[in-house]
Amino acid sequence: MTRLITKFFDAGLEQAGLTCLLGIGLWLPTGPEDFAVPDLSIVEEDFLSTHVQINCYAPRAFRMVLEVTACNWSDDLGLKVACYAEAGIPVYVVVDRRHDEVLLHQNPVDGRYPAPQRFRRGQTVPVPEFVGVTLDLSVDTLLDGD
Repeated sequence: MTRLITKFFDAGLEQAGLTCLLGIGLWLPTGPEDFAVPDLSIVEEDFLSTHVQINCYAPRAFRMVLEVTACNWSDDLGLKVACYAEAGIPVYVVVDRRHDEVLLHQNPVDGRYPAPQRFRRGQTVPVPEFVGVTLDLSVDTLLDGD
């Protein structure tokens, strides 16, 4: 994740009024105690003003979340897609190591993301303009990690 974070900062994250965080809780609208902790989050720099409780923040502070699949890969590809869409997270990137691809979910409508864009090795994933930085992410680098 270190290289990925560096790429976002090099692309002008701070100048865009954003920051990149690991281990920050995203409060979900599905229940009073529902939250997720994405592997990486791009949030508004004033995200602290959206604190809900514990280490969880309101969805409106999040521009993008990224998950890297592990043993819980079905959650990242199913449950979290639905939860993040319902929360209105504009961009959800899934680094799917099980299927060797990266999925880009964006622009949820009525609590659902349209079909994701799929990217394979040798391709790059363009970070959507809404995130606030211009950046192409190498699928190979995302899948192989730091």
